[in-house]
Amino acid sequence: MNVRRRAVLLAACSLFLVAPLQAADPPPGRDVLVLGGTGQLGAEIVRRLVAAGDRVTVFTRPGSDRSRLAGLPVTWVEGDLTKAADVAAAFRGRRYQYLISAVRVQNADPHFYASFLPAVTAEAKAAGVAQFLHHGAVGAGRNAEKFPGIGWEKVPGLLDRLKDQGEGEDLIRGSGVPYTIIRNTRLYPAGTPATGKAVLTEDDTVINAMTRADLADLTLKCLGNPACVGKTYHVKDGSLPWPPPRP
Repeated sequence: MNVRRRAVLLAACSLFLVAPLQAADPPPGRDVLVLGGTGQLGAEIVRRLVAAGDRVTVFTRPGSDRSRLAGLPVTWVEGDLTKAADVAAAFRGRRYQYLISAVRVQNADPHFYASFLPAVTAEAKAAGVAQFLHHGAVGAGRNAEKFPGIGWEKVPGLLDRLKDQGEGEDLIRGSGVPYTIIRNTRLYPAGTPATGKAVLTEDDTVINAMTRADLADLTLKCLGNPACVGKTYHVKDGSLPWPPPRP
């Protein structure tokens, strides 16, 4: 090799070695189906998913108020969660990596969760959903026994609804779908900013106030996090008094 050619090759190699590395393409967003995404908690979660670059599909009833998600690039699927055919249609032709439920009880139905979760979990299992993150309630099922004398029995129908919540949780646990359950209670008014002090605990005797914003932040921290799979959590935040101070 002549001297000139060798010098050119060495210069080229030198340029290659000192050239800055190109940034890797960011990982693609996740495909997430959200049940109850138009509600107060659901909308907080959806906004954060969109901001994180995830592709979000919201399952909602026909004619539901979508104003909380106005302008967000989400996909809409309409149907009735209590109808297995509508649930199956929401999964048909689509592939979701994650499923989030932020559903509220409809019309105080004491069998709501037990009625809609069999179809939802079956479809999620068949679709290979990697994680079902479910927002439940403190006091669900046998957990109510941890809070004697709290006065829940004085609220008409509340214990029946908590029993239904517990049956729903059992359906999720027995479905074979990797799951995370986050129980909430004593919610501050919608729009209250996150305290940033809320944490998840497996201590199921914890009951305190919390914000929906913190619940949404904790949801994203657990979504896709193997450490959260198979866990049932309560939220611990000692920074908020209960009841909330009057405006």
